[in-house]
Amino acid sequence: MRLVQLNKTILSLQNNPQAFLNGLTSNAVDQPRNAFLNIHGRIIATFDQIIINENEMQLVIENDYVQAVSAHLDRYLKLAGVQLDSLKDVVYFDLEGDCFLEEGDRVILQKKGRLLLTTKLRNADVSAEEFTLFRLQHNIPMLGVDYKDEMLLNVATDEFVSFTKGCYLGQEPISKVYNRSKPTWKLVVKYEDECNEEEKQKMTSIVEGPVKQKRKGFVFVRNI
Repeated sequence: MRLVQLNKTILSLQNNPQAFLNGLTSNAVDQPRNAFLNIHGRIIATFDQIIINENEMQLVIENDYVQAVSAHLDRYLKLAGVQLDSLKDVVYFDLEGDCFLEEGDRVILQKKGRLLLTTKLRNADVSAEEFTLFRLQHNIPMLGVDYKDEMLLNVATDEFVSFTKGCYLGQEPISKVYNRSKPTWKLVVKYEDECNEEEKQKMTSIVEGPVKQKRKGFVFVRNI
């Protein structure tokens, strides 16, 4: 069992949250990851999500983006009569996906491992460097660290997007890029000695790999 505590906040949406989110987010509500976009298709925040029941959904947001999300949703919440609350639960990344679950715990699957949402404090023994290496090995970039207000498709082409759902805020530029061209940039994991000088300056989450003993990190490269 390997856990790391994350700097994330859980927001609870109640009173028909699925219909509410469907028109404001880029992905289907039954998928693990989603995003709030502006009208230009740029990221306000990406997040993890879980359906608790018909009347509640919970969103897992980076702490530094909670204020931006709250401000973005404010007028829509009032119009829809949806209630938004911040929970005091703790969010962990369960790297191996084998942490014992207690009553009331929730999990959201990731590319590798899972998020653990819980009211109980757990023993988190994974260092920041270990977790960064884990994220690089499994291509798990972090909002606010590896990308910010990028055009969504530059970060991922399908992880946060459904191309079959109905209309949502920011859909038009996303659809145009997807159907008529391709994203200008793409976020990849790359060894530092394989980067040009411009890319080296833009690398994030840089850590030395355990096998080749070479530094690597996330970087946006031209999508040729």
